[in-house]
Amino acid sequence: MKKEQLPLVTMLVAVVLVLATGITAYLLPHVPLVWQITGGLAAFTAASYFFLDRKFYTTALSKRTTQYGLNSILLSLIGIGVIVMLNVIIAQYDVKKDFTKNKIHTLSDQSVKVVSGLKQEVRLRAFVTPQQQPEFDNLMEKYTYFSKMLKKDYIDVDKEPMAVQKYGIKQPGTIIVETDTRSSRIDNLSGGSDDPKVEEKITNAIISVTKGDKKKIYFLSGHGERLATDSGKEGYSEMKETLENSRYQVEELLLVDKDKVPADCEILIVAGPKSDFMEHELKLLEGYVLGGGKLLFMVEPTSSLALKPFLAKFGADWKPKKTVVELNPLQRMAGGSPLTPVVTSYAANNEITQEIKQASIFLISTPIEKLATLPAGYKVDSLFSTTTKSLEVEVKGNEVKPNEKTDRKGPLSLALAISGKITTAAPKPEAKKDDKKEDKKEEEKKDPEFRMVVVGDSDFASNQVRRFGVNTDLFQNMLSWLAKEEDLISIRPRAANTSEWEITEERFRLVNLASVWIMPPLMLLSGLGVWFKRRRR
Repeated sequence: MKKEQLPLVTMLVAVVLVLATGITAYLLPHVPLVWQITGGLAAFTAASYFFLDRKFYTTALSKRTTQYGLNSILLSLIGIGVIVMLNVIIAQYDVKKDFTKNKIHTLSDQSVKVVSGLKQEVRLRAFVTPQQQPEFDNLMEKYTYFSKMLKKDYIDVDKEPMAVQKYGIKQPGTIIVETDTRSSRIDNLSGGSDDPKVEEKITNAIISVTKGDKKKIYFLSGHGERLATDSGKEGYSEMKETLENSRYQVEELLLVDKDKVPADCEILIVAGPKSDFMEHELKLLEGYVLGGGKLLFMVEPTSSLALKPFLAKFGADWKPKKTVVELNPLQRMAGGSPLTPVVTSYAANNEITQEIKQASIFLISTPIEKLATLPAGYKVDSLFSTTTKSLEVEVKGNEVKPNEKTDRKGPLSLALAISGKITTAAPKPEAKKDDKKEDKKEEEKKDPEFRMVVVGDSDFASNQVRRFGVNTDLFQNMLSWLAKEEDLISIRPRAANTSEWEITEERFRLVNLASVWIMPPLMLLSGLGVWFKRRRR
């Protein structure tokens, strides 16, 4: 064998040994040391080949073309490595982004907050047919993505009759939401997006089984207030339905013949009273609040003058017969009414409004400001305000005549959030040791703080206006804050709808101008320019 042929023979032997190693490792993995020995010999012969032919590789590596090629291979390997690492990271940390207008492929802020804050395991049992399961899986995966405490389970209604009988399932498309102690049922679901309230139903069911029994809300009546049972445009029947589908039971309360506010009243709502209160009623309201109550009080520009000193006791400065006139046309409701300001300025220091970024509207509102000197120990926050171009104008009869020279200019606060410690009673006589223990237990059960929200409008949550912007969210956030359930304060589910572009006369003229008078001449000039350039060549 010639010396020049030795590297080639060594390379061939190395290739044969590599193939032998692979074959023996696949066919004889249980035989000890066979493929390990052949693998070692393959590595030795390969190293020998590179040593024997080192002059060739040293010369080849010194060439510029070889260096360029190796650089390209190295960069390719680095690029492949980066792609592999990115795929590994993405596989470990799943990230989703929904670019649709109403976020129809992801959960609302409220649902995410509820699910991600779960402290106990919640099970979603879907009783479905095999044909329904893919749709339900897409729906429930939106929830389980945000929490490991949420478990999903599918039960075939045809193959598991015992489970169907146990849960009393009447038809497929039913979800049972349950914990170890509570359960809630959602019937007649398809699993798809054709039900605009499907997310609202599931989220409310999760809240129901994790938060406990529903809280009682009373709407005060007897003074011309907006009523929860009124289905007219000024009524609150739609809001009542929304509240009862979530955390609350809603009833109306006539206080004139009562000696106290009912003990089960979690939140008392006074929605735009028109007539006077009896002194007896105002004392009951004051005692209810100072005893740890939760009050949402909405006034109108024409509400009773007797309410001014009552609200002042809690740090709210309300001026009767005053309304807001918005001079900025961009901050008015569609139609241009200056008495319907569009609010976009919200306080970031209060839980009610800190997550709200969208607009809300208020029909014929009245300013609600903080008193210059607040009661000791009270915390008063302004929640949202009008623009600097708004005015505080006096209502004279049925007329409103703004005067930019004399009327107070904005921004004007439209709502306050008030909280304070309950005033302590007079010292009791010295009690026995056992009595002191009982008194301490009773004291611990009491809520040490009252909460109150005062709003200068009651229309914003009515049937007529509540669907605009975030009006409904704003109202429900107030209730969640009053009930001390700040974890439920958020933007709630939206119905999936299509985006539409309304063709107005101005927009039609713009489209006509662009398509008839601008685009054709531009295309003609472009063509002439190309023709002239080619002619010159």
